[in-house]
Amino acid sequence: MSDSSSEQLDLVAPSPGVLLKAAREARNLPEREVAERLNWLPRYVQTIEADDYSVWRSTTFARGYVKAYGRLLDVDETKLMQSFDGLDIAKNGGAARRVTTQPLQLQRTGGGMVIGLVALGLLAAGLWWWQSGLAGG
Repeated sequence: MSDSSSEQLDLVAPSPGVLLKAAREARNLPEREVAERLNWLPRYVQTIEADDYSVWRSTTFARGYVKAYGRLLDVDETKLMQSFDGLDIAKNGGAARRVTTQPLQLQRTGGGMVIGLVALGLLAAGLWWWQSGLAGG
């Protein structure tokens, strides 16, 4: 191999999923055991190793899961995070999807409110009647 082709190979860093899968297989750990140690669903290990980060709400969540997986396997965190940052998750439709929220809807005033007010009025009238009975008797 020439020097230029070896330099080109050095420039192409493996993805986080490839790094983590290789580290897991080097330790002879099945996906299920990794998931149990991290208290994850088994599919999380599969999605990370496939570099599919669409499961998580944001890139921050995906990054945290990758970091936790790397710590479990003693993968160099700097190299792993550089590899993660090199991914263009937003462009690939991954974890950078926009979350839309609806405005808070207050409880509608209805039959429950009317019943509550009537009950409160009856309670107040009962207390007034009871107090007036004690004072007069």
